[in-house]
Amino acid sequence: MGFPAAISVLLVSVSIMLLNGLLLSHENGNILSAAYGVTSKCGTIALHISIGIAQGVMPLIGYNYGAKNHKRVHEVCRLSFLILFLFSLIFLVIVQLFPGAIVRLFIDHAQTIEVGSVFMRCWSWCVIGMSLFNMYNSIFQAVGKWKTSLMLAVLRLGVIFSVLCVVLNALFGVSGLMWVQAITDTLSCLIAMVMYGRFKKSLAGELAAAAKPAAAPATVNRVITISREFGSGGRTIGKEVAARLGIPCYDSELIEKIAAESGLAKEYVEQHSEYAASDSLYENAMAGREQDGQSVADKMWLAQKKVITDLAEAESCVIVGRCADYILRDTADCLTVFIHASDEQRAERIVSVYGQREESPVQRLRDKDRKRKAYYELYTGTSWGQADNYELCLDSGKIGMEGCVNMIAQLFQRT
Repeated sequence: MGFPAAISVLLVSVSIMLLNGLLLSHENGNILSAAYGVTSKCGTIALHISIGIAQGVMPLIGYNYGAKNHKRVHEVCRLSFLILFLFSLIFLVIVQLFPGAIVRLFIDHAQTIEVGSVFMRCWSWCVIGMSLFNMYNSIFQAVGKWKTSLMLAVLRLGVIFSVLCVVLNALFGVSGLMWVQAITDTLSCLIAMVMYGRFKKSLAGELAAAAKPAAAPATVNRVITISREFGSGGRTIGKEVAARLGIPCYDSELIEKIAAESGLAKEYVEQHSEYAASDSLYENAMAGREQDGQSVADKMWLAQKKVITDLAEAESCVIVGRCADYILRDTADCLTVFIHASDEQRAERIVSVYGQREESPVQRLRDKDRKRKAYYELYTGTSWGQADNYELCLDSGKIGMEGCVNMIAQLFQRT
């Protein structure tokens, strides 16, 4: 994945050597070379800022692409392009208005400042194309299309730039060389835009498929899914509902099934199959990915989806947590339930039932809920705990555990 970036850095050095050598071959070559040196140093500022933005969002793009959350991939890319375009536009305007002042910051030589100002104005038109090109290149790297990224890198500085240097130098001399970078990055950006358009079209097709009306349930079995705040008693309620109805309940039992399906260690699944590593989207996105753009967490999520879907197809049951309400939304006849309670009641419960006294109970509740919420929203794109995402929301602190069990069982039997 890093090979295209390495080649890009190498080609930047080669391109500078090539253009500098051609400039030195002209009359007053030392002044031209000095002017180009100042221009390239100023360009490095714009280049590194655009690379920083483009590479900074790579983990977000790669994480969501691996999780098949293509809507979020599109949103991240769109926002990134907007930021880069505005930055480039501001940078271009500043250089066009104050080229002499910028050159003077680097060198105090009248003739070099004069030539450098012209060079700077010509060169600055590359900033928009260069910034957007870096973003396109980062997207292809993030989604595992490293060959496309490598091809673009070589095409830009290895082919287009080199050919333009020779041709424009022969046709227009120094004036032609001053426009090489701007023309190179504009052409490269247009080529990358076409290739990105094809990639975006494939994503749009998957988004359109996902937006189609929900299909009829693929199974006649009825399933109850229990989502819950930590310490609200959702697990206990789920087991008692299952016992009342005479159907199985899957909670910790899912861990072994997901481990077997994914090939991951049971301990890893137990720790990560319902909680994100952090409540920060960016930190979660930093997880390592393979060439297919998926991380270990993504592969576990896909295994989790298959296990839960297979259980719903096999029999009526109660499934606790693990985004089952979202996973089964189009394939099963579900009663989706969310159990919650006040912080005080939940804190009392985790102390009395779980014996957790090693830290502030309220803080532990909030940490658990944040990571559970982050996991749910990363992989579903919907809001965890939002009332309109569930058919039934119950406050176990006010209704009581038995009251929750009764209401869920009655609704399941009536509908």
